[in-house]
Amino acid sequence: MLAACGFQTYSAKPISPAQSAASYRSHDPNSEAFRAYLIAQGYQTDQLPIKQWGTRELTLCSLFFHPDLDVARAQWRSAQAEEITAGQRPDLGVSGRLENHSDTSGGRPPWTYGLAIDIPIATANKSQAKKDRASSLSEAARLEIAQTAWQVRSRLLASLSDYYASLQQAQILQQELNLRNEIVAILDARLDAGLISNVEASNARLLRQKTRLLLDAENGRLPELSSVIANNAGLSAAVFKQLDLANPVKPSALPTISSEQAQEDALLNRLDIRAALARYAAAEAKLHLEIARQYPDITLSPGFSYDQGDRLWSLGISTLLTLINKNKGLIEESKALREVEAAQFEALQAKVIGDLEQARARYQAAMDDLDKARQLQINQQASLKEAGKQFDVGYADRLDLTTAKLENLLAEQSVLNTELKLQRAVSALENIMQRPLDGNLAMPSNIEQAVRAKEQAPERP
Repeated sequence: MLAACGFQTYSAKPISPAQSAASYRSHDPNSEAFRAYLIAQGYQTDQLPIKQWGTRELTLCSLFFHPDLDVARAQWRSAQAEEITAGQRPDLGVSGRLENHSDTSGGRPPWTYGLAIDIPIATANKSQAKKDRASSLSEAARLEIAQTAWQVRSRLLASLSDYYASLQQAQILQQELNLRNEIVAILDARLDAGLISNVEASNARLLRQKTRLLLDAENGRLPELSSVIANNAGLSAAVFKQLDLANPVKPSALPTISSEQAQEDALLNRLDIRAALARYAAAEAKLHLEIARQYPDITLSPGFSYDQGDRLWSLGISTLLTLINKNKGLIEESKALREVEAAQFEALQAKVIGDLEQARARYQAAMDDLDKARQLQINQQASLKEAGKQFDVGYADRLDLTTAKLENLLAEQSVLNTELKLQRAVSALENIMQRPLDGNLAMPSNIEQAVRAKEQAPERP
């Protein structure tokens, strides 16, 4: 009874948009909480603070700070609270009565006192069915944390890939602009000497102008792409600008994956499939619960009363009669829900298989295109080398050499574009399989470490 008096008190927790925005802007990758998280992920103290931020460091940053994971964690905590509710025993009931009688003949006291206790008893193992359902929903919510973490990682890697590709594209366009400036200068000199027509020189100037516009557009995209990376890392743009990004590391040769292996990995490793199985188990448990509710619960009510000098004890039994509908409506609803979950699971599997085949086809086509682009680059490099030899011996002029350099640069640009296409195909295939193709996970094996680290961190102002 003393324990029952330990009531919780209501504490208001209003949301302040200004405070929430300030909290997001205060995300600090050099904070003590994030430092402790990095150490838990295997970083040594002499490696901190991080000097250069690569893919793994930014991934861990996004897993710790990104608000999408806060939503998934909150939903998991809510599901865990439902587990507590499902495991609670029903409360006892207490009832009392006080009566005053007008007939006091024979010296009988006019009062009657009574006290009874209601003891509910669940039948047909309903309590276990409730626990099973809550446990399955909690497992689905826990898997959603990992699913959200994978999505956060995928968006981060995609934004990094776009940023580095844009940076390299801008560098190549700058080199192309320099070469086109040389070509225009050579043609202008020949035009002044009357060796060529104005049309040829004008075409070269138009191509130079087009290259300059492309370069300006690419340079204009870099701040936007940097902001996208910051958002995907869970940081404000101002904080992200202070980080020194590491140079991109080109992936090593990717393995060839058979259709059977890819399908097996996707159907066994995908988190949404495992979450769908957990939701189906919850639907099974709900059906079990509704079928068990055909059998009514029983309430025992032992009591004692003092009735005008007589001491009486009683034992009452109460229940609901389910003879009319036998919970048919909720049973049918639960059966339909189970069929919905089963159909959604099968549809998800079918979608994964179809998306996987398309992604593998795009991946293989991108690898073939990259081989062709690299072979073309090798041929252009050989042509440039030959043009250099001819220029040295006087068989080719400077315009021929500069044009060969430009053609070689355009072949390099084609390789860059094809590599970006391959990276996107790899990302699409990885997202379907939810497994990195190069074997480098770049994610902690235990996502819940980020949950605990985030919750143990002191609240920000």
